Amino acid sequence: MESLAWLAQHHLKSVLHREHDWVFAFDGEASLVVSCLWRLIEKGRIRFTSEDDGQQFGLRTPVDAAAELNGRIANATVEAVVLREHTLDLELRFGTGHVVQVIPDSSGYEAWIARDRDKQFIAVGGGELAILGDQAAGG
Repeated sequence: MESLAWLAQHHLKSVLHREHDWVFAFDGEASLVVSCLWRLIEKGRIRFTSEDDGQQFGLRTPVDAAAELNGRIANATVEAVVLREHTLDLELRFGTGHVVQVIPDSSGYEAWIARDRDKQFIAVGGGELAILGDQAAGG
């Protein structure tokens, strides 16, 4: 299985929550679009997840998961990328000690797409990784 190690050493610029997905934008035109569950690990514990977005939890205001991520890991450097074969669970380990875990939660839908300048890596249903080259990356 081809590695996503190319994502290491990129800096996270921002996280944006769209209607049905989350966009993690990195420097160098790299990105990760997540359409499944993700969670942020802080000091070894789950800090919050994509499912927490908009929840009140007895707080003054609902959780804004994008703002929370941006406040904690914007400008952080990806130190390591771990991709679990067959399930395509993805883990981004940042220099801050934070870890973003992306957990595909459907056997039929695309879970995430990682893009660099030349390629797209698509976590398709059932745990397969589709890799598309230059011609698809620009379109």
